[in-house]
Amino acid sequence: MAIRKFSSISVETTLASGINSSTTSVAVSSGTGSALLGGVTLDPAVGGVYPDQFTVAIDPDTTNEEIVFVEYRSSDTLTVVRGRAGTSPIAHSAGATVKHVLTSDDLNAFEAGLQSGTGGTVSSLLLMGG
Repeated sequence: MAIRKFSSISVETTLASGINSSTTSVAVSSGTGSALLGGVTLDPAVGGVYPDQFTVAIDPDTTNEEIVFVEYRSSDTLTVVRGRAGTSPIAHSAGATVKHVLTSDDLNAFEAGLQSGTGGTVSSLLLMGG
């Protein structure tokens, strides 16, 4: 299970170019990838599996909102899993807003961790910022 990471100092950004419904490598505006993650570091894949995830919305608060899990960041390019938290992968235009969000999936995972005795520990949850 991936470690869900969160930040209270994340800064929203925009897509650098449009994406189709199957794109899993997403570019955000130049120089904004680090600020979007708000100090969170995502570890590289081990054996083809990414150990971390950071939840963002593309086109938040619109009928085109899609939740994606960011699994890795290299500069301004995000490796993502599309269509999370009950949303479907769809195309998004260049300039679409991208921002860190907290979803019911995140809260359900946290609650499950609490019930199993692992929630709130450093190994299951990481909060950045104040």
